[in-house]
Amino acid sequence: MPATIAGYYLDELVDWTRLIGFYNREIIEFGNKLAEVIRRNTIPNIAAKVEAQQGRLNAVVASFNRLHQNIQKQNKKLTFDHELIDNRSIDEETEKRQSELRQKMEEAEKLYVDVKYACYHFLSESLKKQK
Repeated sequence: MPATIAGYYLDELVDWTRLIGFYNREIIEFGNKLAEVIRRNTIPNIAAKVEAQQGRLNAVVASFNRLHQNIQKQNKKLTFDHELIDNRSIDEETEKRQSELRQKMEEAEKLYVDVKYACYHFLSESLKKQK
């Protein structure tokens, strides 16, 4: 466990950055699967439906990208001269930013889970129609 507030905050930021990378890799896989549905082109009017799913995935990616940029900014605020700042240097603004990031990360993860399972459902239904 970190000995300072900055250390704890930094651990959160690192964890969120790893999660965003993982989610983005999953989203790429979903994009590939959706592209495969279009390549098979055996279901009438499927392109518009695939495009809607891809649009939802793209919105999640944009959300994660904005979050990642804000995480990097917060990371810089938690260090000075490549060292973590001490507890006295953690002001209300830093605490507020960290709390907001935590909330936005939670919201983005919830959105991603909803989109992910909607995409699973769509792909499953698309495969059923190809029988």
